[in-house]
Amino acid sequence: MADRVLLDTNIFITGYRRPDSLEGQVLKELSNRSELTLVLSFPLEDQIRRVGRRIGGKDWAGLILSRIWLDFNVEYIGLPENPLDGAQKMAPTIPREDLLIFLTAVRGQVNLFISGNREFMRQAAVEQHLFTCMTPGEFLASH
Repeated sequence: MADRVLLDTNIFITGYRRPDSLEGQVLKELSNRSELTLVLSFPLEDQIRRVGRRIGGKDWAGLILSRIWLDFNVEYIGLPENPLDGAQKMAPTIPREDLLIFLTAVRGQVNLFISGNREFMRQAAVEQHLFTCMTPGEFLASH
């Protein structure tokens, strides 16, 4: 299994909201593993907070963030000033709204990125041999 993992916002939101979903199964499979490091950055934390508030309110968003820190060995990755400049050069095909997540994966030296909706990122990662991208279903089928 990969030792450095990045999970997309949709994995956390759907997974904690519906534990029986594929996303919830991914969280269950990966949580409380000492050999695994979950990579997190401010842009990802901010997305989780914003989407969580919209779907379940500010308390629920706070609960998700708290669960992440309780359930995983988290490494918080800092991004450089003006991070979009370098990221756009590295991966010009990735939409602007996904670039900071891509940069988090690169700077965090992840082995695995799990997302249900980041096809552009998958293509860029494969082309550059940076990390493996999987959907929740692909990940669960392989474990």
